[in-house]
This record gives sequence, C-alpha cells and structure tokens, in this order.
Amino acid sequence: MKRFTVCCFSNPTHKSRNHNPDKKLRNSMENLRNDNGEHAKQNNNNNVTPIIGSDHTNVIVNHNFSLGMHSWHPNCCEASVVTGDSGISHSVLDPSKYVVVKNRKETWQGLEQDITSRVKPCCLYKVSATVAVSGPVQGLVEVMATLKLENQQSPTNYQFIAKTCVFKEKWVRLEGMFSLPSLSERVVFYLEGPSPGIDLLIQSVTIHLESEPKLGGQGVTVEDENLVVNPNFEDGLNNWSGRSCKIVCHDSMADGKIVPLSGKAFAAATERTQNWNGIQQEITGKVERKRVYEATAVVRIYGNNVTNASVQATLWVQNPNQRDQYIGIANVQATDKEWIQCKGK
Repeated sequence: MKRFTVCCFSNPTHKSRNHNPDKKLRNSMENLRNDNGEHAKQNNNNNVTPIIGSDHTNVIVNHNFSLGMHSWHPNCCEASVVTGDSGISHSVLDPSKYVVVKNRKETWQGLEQDITSRVKPCCLYKVSATVAVSGPVQGLVEVMATLKLENQQSPTNYQFIAKTCVFKEKWVRLEGMFSLPSLSERVVFYLEGPSPGIDLLIQSVTIHLESEPKLGGQGVTVEDENLVVNPNFEDGLNNWSGRSCKIVCHDSMADGKIVPLSGKAFAAATERTQNWNGIQQEITGKVERKRVYEATAVVRIYGNNVTNASVQATLWVQNPNQRDQYIGIANVQATDKEWIQCKGK
C-alpha cells in the first residue's frame, strides 16, 4: 500500500540562483547546441525501461533524442547526444543513446524544452524521465523536474514538479505530476538538481495528459471537503509532525508582531537544518488515483535574517519496495512581512 504525506518546507533565496542570465551569456550558450540527426535503438542496462518510438500524445518533442538535440536546449551549460559510437564512456550504457549535460556551474543548470503550445490550463499532466548522473558523485544526489513560467508583466515563477535520488551511473525513473491553474506566456520544462561539476544524463522524457477539466466546470476535483485534519491548529499539533525538525504551535511571535491571519493559532517549523525540513501530515487512504486535488496553505517566514524565501508544498509518496517519490504541488515566494497563500493542484 502506498503512503501519502503532504509536506511544506522552504528554501532560502540566494542571489547566485539566476535563472535568467543576460542575453550575451544566453546567446553564447545557444552556440553550444548540438543538433545530431543520428538514429539508434535504446536499450537498458539498469532495469529502467525507456520509452521508445513515435508518441503523438507526448507533450515533449523528440523525447528519446532520436533527432539529436532538436527542440532541446542546455540552460547555461553544454549538452550533447552520446551513442555507443561516440567514444564517451559511462558505465550506465552500452550502446544506448542519451544526452549528457556537462560544464554545469550551478545546481539549476540542466536541459530544457519550451512546451507552451502543448499544454492547457487546469489539466493534469504526468511527467516521467529516465535520468542518471556521472562525475564526482558522493553517494546519492538529487535530480529535479521543474517548470519555468514566464510572463512579461510579472517576475518569472518556478513550479517544482518532482525529484528523485540517484546513484552514480545508474538509470532511475523520475516521476511526478503538475497542473497549471492558468497558462503563462511561456512555459518551459527542464531537468536540474545535481551539484555543480556533476554531469546530468537523460535517456528519455515524457509528459502525458492524465485528466482534463469537466465541461462547464473549473477542473476535475473531489467534493469540497478538507483532507487535512486540524487544518487551523485549533487542536494544537494533533495529526501534524515535523519532517526532521521541531514544530511548535503559537498564538503570536516576535513580541506580538506575528499573529494568525485567521483563527487563534499557527504552527512554526523550527530548528531546520535542511531545505526539505518542514511540517507534514499523512493523508494515506484519503486520496484516489487520477483525481485532481487542490491544496492551499497560508505561509510566511521568520528568523535567521532571511527576508525572502521560496516555500514549497510537496506530496511525499512511499511506494512498496520502490524509491520514495516527491510530487510538487505548489511554491510561492514568501517574506517575513506578511502571510501569503501557497496554492496548487
């Protein structure tokens, strides 16, 4: 039986995390694209079955790199297609075709594809990617799938989809789901995550439509009932737990400067040492497959001289005899000045 846990945690915002490099740098990266038109069969040496062949239902174009780098672009790094004839040795393959993303200087640098014209708002999409890592890898490292949402009149937003932990040179399936409440002017899917200096290997990527909105409705949702027990902390911290950190229930903080937006209490996740530390509640047995659920949380940050940070809502799925799966629900840029709503499906 699968276990489902909804979690909320924050990442401090770092000035060095620049997803929008200047035009000169981006143009220089454009010259690194390697459009390789070779065709080769894929195989699998690590019991992860790649998806092959033509798939017209796939949002991703050239999902298995049979057309080289067509429709794919490295994000401020370098990427090229590797085959058995390339003379490049990674023990994960022989002679599979895949892409190696290298010369990465930041964790967010990876491989991206513009999917704006192939996604619709309020639909549920399932993402599946076969990934690996190579280079100076120490133990497990994380690979993430992310959406970049661009609008001319507002700052660029990033929607976390899912992440997985990967050993060196071993194929792993990264899976997650996403839904867009509204369609941005530009929607870019990309893979990121390993530390700088580690090569990201990608064998295939698919994005398939799971469900569409009902005619005349706002979306495919369950009845208007809250799956979360004790959502306003009126019963203290009952049914809540800290994800590798301490949680405390307050009626006010900071000498009365922080009070609940509504109700009489709020919870704080404290003594956090990792960006995934936060507050969580298990919802196993309350959710159904292929139903769309909407999650809403009111959040803010406080302490450690941090005034701005990304707060994420994530679904943690524990599969029997499989790796844990993390599905992104929503993220929001929170501040220490006011409460803000974090909402997603």
